[in-house]
Amino acid sequence: MNRPAFLRPAPLALATLTTALLTACGGGDSTGPAVTNLAASPPSSAGISTVAYGKPVTLSVSGSGLNSDIVAVIEPGCFTMTRSASTSDSTQTFTCTIRAVGDLRVRVRTAEGRELASLRLDVPMPQVAMVAKRGNDTGSFVMELDPVRAPKTVDNFLTYVNTGSCFYKGTLFHRVIANFMSQAGGFNSGLQQVTGQGPAIELESKNGLSNLKYTVAMARTNVPNSATSEFFINAKDNLQLDYVDDANPGYAVFGKLISGMEAVDVLNQVPTMKKSSTTNGVERIFDDAPIDEVMITACGQTR
Repeated sequence: MNRPAFLRPAPLALATLTTALLTACGGGDSTGPAVTNLAASPPSSAGISTVAYGKPVTLSVSGSGLNSDIVAVIEPGCFTMTRSASTSDSTQTFTCTIRAVGDLRVRVRTAEGRELASLRLDVPMPQVAMVAKRGNDTGSFVMELDPVRAPKTVDNFLTYVNTGSCFYKGTLFHRVIANFMSQAGGFNSGLQQVTGQGPAIELESKNGLSNLKYTVAMARTNVPNSATSEFFINAKDNLQLDYVDDANPGYAVFGKLISGMEAVDVLNQVPTMKKSSTTNGVERIFDDAPIDEVMITACGQTR
């Protein structure tokens, strides 16, 4: 019987930023500032600018009388709005990082609060695609993240994904336990520990998300607030990993697979063995390391 390839080949389309102009509701009076156009990048469709969670959005305002008193906000919110130093009475440019999902609204106002223009933004749940390789078999899977119920964890994960060409590129699925979970994100080829992780994050296991099959959660030590870059994909319903109480805080789920489930099923069944590696004179034992390395070769935020 033919065995399925480890991972099904699939293209990885990474999101790119392009500029799109949107004609927005706007106006002014004869004695004050007026907005004739409000533009947002990245692109738009059907009058809605589709931007990505965790990514910057640039707002360009055109009109007259647009002095330094003009302000722009995104409701329900974003990171600090930054005004470009290159502005004039006819153009103003603002930039911020989106930290909300759903139907948002850009509003341009005078310092006194009079609205000059508005624009709708549609921010979907973020998605991350990964490509992995084992021997000659390659393929991909896509996970959708939940910044509503696990905001700190999602922000942390996306920081790694959007670092350079992706922090996880070149890291291994170093721990695979059949019918339990597959863990990655902390070790390179030869089981050498990755460097450059950010600070540990607060555990968000009490968020209503359960460690069900195909969900993605953060790995950690016995210390609750110790997760950095390592994550795991549940191979079955692991309800024993959910939050119970402060003495049994569980593991924080922050997303789920939306494609590539078959590939991940095969990954979870790869042969494993006990291996060891030495870093800076310290030996580390891996009880469930794949015999043939399973390496993440590409990853990126796709929306």
